[in-house]
Amino acid sequence: MSLALEDRLSLAVMDEELAEFLKTNPLPQIDTADPAKVIAGLRIYMKSQYKPPSPESNVIERDVYFSNRDGIQLRAHVFAPAEVPANQMSLVVYFHGGGWTIGSPEDTATPCRRMVELLGVTCIAPAYRQGPEDPFPAGINDAWDGLKWIAANAEAELGVPLSSGFIIGGSSAGGNMSAVLAHLARDESLSPRVTGVFLLAPMILPPGTNVMLPDRYKDMYVSCTQEACKYDPVLSPALEKIFHDSAKGDEQSPMFVPYIWPTGHRGLPRTYFQVCGMDILRDEDLIYEQSLAENAVETKLDLYPGMPHIFWGTFPMLKQSKKAASDFIDGIKWLLDGYTKS
Repeated sequence: MSLALEDRLSLAVMDEELAEFLKTNPLPQIDTADPAKVIAGLRIYMKSQYKPPSPESNVIERDVYFSNRDGIQLRAHVFAPAEVPANQMSLVVYFHGGGWTIGSPEDTATPCRRMVELLGVTCIAPAYRQGPEDPFPAGINDAWDGLKWIAANAEAELGVPLSSGFIIGGSSAGGNMSAVLAHLARDESLSPRVTGVFLLAPMILPPGTNVMLPDRYKDMYVSCTQEACKYDPVLSPALEKIFHDSAKGDEQSPMFVPYIWPTGHRGLPRTYFQVCGMDILRDEDLIYEQSLAENAVETKLDLYPGMPHIFWGTFPMLKQSKKAASDFIDGIKWLLDGYTKS
């Protein structure tokens, strides 16, 4: 999506409903002086947010396990319909976010349960090792090993023959890894092939730099330094720095920076984006979407002015959050529709 500079800057003006909400419900301020304490606290908080499925749910949940290249057993959480529609044999692989440092497969429960209930698909959320205990490239290697295991075992282990779609995606750092995996799957001819990708406010470029961008994009990359974006109540520059430092990602490696993939972006599956206007990651996402489109990749993008990073999880009661949840289902439908037409 190409926007004039003035329009791009205006995206960071906080949504009025969010501003009113924060006046009476301010988020706790995170003291980022001690990164280890921040990570430990956020891990505890994230676990506390998980709610098991209700007894009336039509979604069956269970864990499956796979081994990575080092023989370490990893877990994936499966969300499946109690009764699989006869004409729906699609699988959605959802990589959770958390700055490569926090989070778990259960963080995907809300969107995965909605996809199962509304679309009849099966969802699987793989775990992966995280920093600082297991820094880059442990996480992306686990994600790739997990995706290959899923492709090889979807029918036998999950009961999904992938006859009507094989979609991968994720939010934030999970979006970063999904963008990397889309390239790996294309280049290594993963079979069955990935048919669609969703990227929700993904991390695409190293923080605070446009050195990797061609000249035509450099003036478009302003959100990483835009003053209004620094006040994002969800992802502050200080918190993003803790995530990147803990992950120890190689900023010269395409396995961490998918934008610089050596074989380019042409031939990737159609890709759906959700981009947050107040997010410091906003412009790298808009630039990446435009780059894919310029390389003949079908894209669809929903943009949320004045909203912070992955806001729908923190503020689900707001109008734009409800819209984002509805848009996400429509985006997955679009990805599935693209497969049925191909």
